Amino acid sequence: MTTQQYLCKNPRRIAALRAAALETPPRWFNGIEYLEVMHGEPRLVLHFAHDLSQAPAVPLAASNVEVRGGQRVRDPRVLNVAASGRQLAVELDGTGDFSRYTLRLVASAGSDAPPDGIDPALAQIAFGFKVDCPSDFDCRAAGSCAPEIPHVPDIDYLARDYQSFRRLALDRLSVLMPGWRERNPADLLVTLAEALAYRADEIAYFQDAVATEAYLGTARQRVSVKRHARLLDYAVHEGCNARAWVAFEVDATADGRQLAACDAATGLDGTLLLTQAAGAGRRLLSRAQARDLVRSGAQPFELLTPLTLYSAHNDLRFYTWSDEACCLPRGATRAFLRDDTAHRLRLRAGDLLLLEARTGTTNGLAQDAAPLQRHVVRLTRVDPEAGADRTPAPTPRHDPVTGQPLVEVLWAAGDALPFDLCLSKVIGGTLVQDMAGACANIALADHGMSPEHSQPLLPVPGGRVPRMRPADGSLLPATRQGLVRDALGQLTLVDAAAPATAALGREPADTREAMQVTSDGDGRTWSARRDLLGSDAQAADFVVETGDDGGVLLRFGDGVNGRRPGALERLSLRMREGSGSAGNVGAGTIAHVLCGFDGITRVRNPLAASGGAAPLALARARMDAPQAFRRQERAVTPEDYATVAMRDPRVQRAVATRRWTGSWHTMFVTVDRRGGEGVDPAFEDSINAFIDRFRLAGHDVEIDAPAYVALDIALHICARPGYFAADVEQRLLQRFGTAPGGFFDPDRYSFGEPVYLSAVVAAAMAVPGVAFVKPLRFRRLGHADAGEIGAGRITMARLEIARLDNDPNAPQNGKIAFQVHAMGGTP
Repeated sequence: MTTQQYLCKNPRRIAALRAAALETPPRWFNGIEYLEVMHGEPRLVLHFAHDLSQAPAVPLAASNVEVRGGQRVRDPRVLNVAASGRQLAVELDGTGDFSRYTLRLVASAGSDAPPDGIDPALAQIAFGFKVDCPSDFDCRAAGSCAPEIPHVPDIDYLARDYQSFRRLALDRLSVLMPGWRERNPADLLVTLAEALAYRADEIAYFQDAVATEAYLGTARQRVSVKRHARLLDYAVHEGCNARAWVAFEVDATADGRQLAACDAATGLDGTLLLTQAAGAGRRLLSRAQARDLVRSGAQPFELLTPLTLYSAHNDLRFYTWSDEACCLPRGATRAFLRDDTAHRLRLRAGDLLLLEARTGTTNGLAQDAAPLQRHVVRLTRVDPEAGADRTPAPTPRHDPVTGQPLVEVLWAAGDALPFDLCLSKVIGGTLVQDMAGACANIALADHGMSPEHSQPLLPVPGGRVPRMRPADGSLLPATRQGLVRDALGQLTLVDAAAPATAALGREPADTREAMQVTSDGDGRTWSARRDLLGSDAQAADFVVETGDDGGVLLRFGDGVNGRRPGALERLSLRMREGSGSAGNVGAGTIAHVLCGFDGITRVRNPLAASGGAAPLALARARMDAPQAFRRQERAVTPEDYATVAMRDPRVQRAVATRRWTGSWHTMFVTVDRRGGEGVDPAFEDSINAFIDRFRLAGHDVEIDAPAYVALDIALHICARPGYFAADVEQRLLQRFGTAPGGFFDPDRYSFGEPVYLSAVVAAAMAVPGVAFVKPLRFRRLGHADAGEIGAGRITMARLEIARLDNDPNAPQNGKIAFQVHAMGGTP
């Protein structure tokens, strides 16, 4: 009997025994198929390949069965055997230990040969008595055969392009078929080798591209950089379109006519304007004509706000109440305009008004008017105001002395006049009047042109997420409309309640695509989103992706994040064109309008367009994106709440204090507003709404005003020879005033900042005519001296701000006095 054991993956001996029994004549050999250990009993059950009545010819007895092996229990003795069909029950004198045992079928005691009719290869089996005991190890024996080493052909794994792949394929064919030497391109094998090389080149490029685009530092495609930055909550903007104020002049035939604004939801279909184009009239006749002019280089604009035209609003004159040599001072928020009983003004609160210089201040000539002295304001109050349907006010307002009809207009402090506007002046002995005026036919426009018709979206093959691209034919880049934030922090196209200057304050990241996507079948409208992470499976959303060449692709949902378009669903796109810095045209360049009526005699943009920005450079995105996550987007600690509050442009500085208010913690945010503005209820509501996005659950927020500390300062001043004491004192009062740039400008000091005596003395010494400064008083108003002059400063607590208005009507807000003497003695 052979005892050599092979390690085979596919044991087939049992099948061979059964196949031999089916031969003619049959050859009967039996053998052990498997062994069963009876748990808790000294008994084994052998299962054979055939019935024991077929083989062996002589029934097996106890002397034909041996059990060998063991360490603690050696060689258990067989007491009895009993055959039944294919099974042989073996009774032992006891159970073995945890070692491995071998059961053998032998012809007689002490023999190695198996009984007649027993297959030598299946005459023994290894087993263990403790198979039912729990074990941490796999009971299957591990094979120790060495793995088969396949024959690997010599392959150049540095082959990464078409030529090297082609050479590799041909070399391999030469090895497999030594007699084949054909290299003709028309040969079938050469053609197959070249096709294989072409495909391998594509796969190699794709692998290299995937490895390159997988990291922010190495990505080259704009879409990849944008997605990497999005994971860091950094927005890679695609630019922003420019905005411009546009003024119209009309005759009486256009009175009451309206110019439409673009749709607030899509940004499409506003009244079209064009920059100056040779050969074109003031009024354009069709969009086809406008498109031809754009193709030749003109820049398109469309109105963002509607406008009703009136010839009486072309040229508004200021009314100075019979005074001469007047000016509208810097910071003005109020003016009077002349009215006309024959052509009444139809102004209402919310209208836009252009204030502009119309002549030079030195010679009174129109061609020398300062082009930068133009300012647009939004009216907050008009007296008398036109009716809701733009009918004139029933009762005009008159000057009781001269009888001149007039209208009083007011605008917000945010639109305060940024320069002195000269209204009348005596030049060369002659009074020159109407050196400045106003215009009320004003509307806001932004860069871009809406298409006349929709275009189909073409599917882009490849990828599990459906993507589509517009049909070719774009003249300009896709429009990214800039959005502004309203008082509640929400993004909107135009905030009609905000000052006019707020319409131009936009961030390039706060943009949207001016486009409309609809399904041709059911008319469903799809919405553009920054990403689809918050879109459910039925949300008709898409994302606009911009390629390196400026072209756009529309990426739709996959059925989980965003709705997936149907396989046969046809989509149409209307996309506005025009964006970037090309829209930053100069003043006076917009000259044409597309409208359906006559009567517009002049179109102009009094100020240069602004806000147009090019897409963010990839180098800048790679540099800034890794730092984006450092920006805190939640408020937990008091410092967080103060930082969040200071993101509002109206807040100069904020300090937060956490206090227990009986049932919960409240964050008291003390706010220092720019310009020394007070903390009114409207401001509190807007700041609360702004902070609420970052607020920690369970924290209440209250907005507080600072604790202002009024100062009491007196200085002894010696004037230089040749200077009048009164002139020096006047200059000192201006230097230490609250006007912008003054020493006690409300924006100069904030929370906890001390007032240093050395800074006060230095500011006084810088005034022309001051030779010597000596402090007489330097303390808090209403308090006795506490050594501030000796210490050289007036300290402030954490929530205190120094204040000195020197206003005789409000002496509680601080005062400063100067005792000016000429050097040598007399005042």
